[in-house]
Amino acid sequence: MATKTIALEVSVYDKLIGCKKPTESFTKTIDRLISESADQHTCTAAVAAAGEIWKSGSEREAQIMDEALPKNREPSAWDVEPLE
Repeated sequence: MATKTIALEVSVYDKLIGCKKPTESFTKTIDRLISESADQHTCTAAVAAAGEIWKSGSEREAQIMDEALPKNREPSAWDVEPLE
């Protein structure tokens, strides 16, 4: 496997050590951190996070949300001023 050498500031290296699991190599740590960061900014991650919140909701809360959704989907008119 090919490798590359990179230079890190000491403060960044210290942060990396803090994130490293005892059984991980630095390569695995960086790969995990990059993957976790990328996953946080996806629609799938947002839905999964919301799903955890919704699990704790009651049947009544679900009914309230079902009633509110159609109102929120109604089109609204926005006053638009012409650009000059």
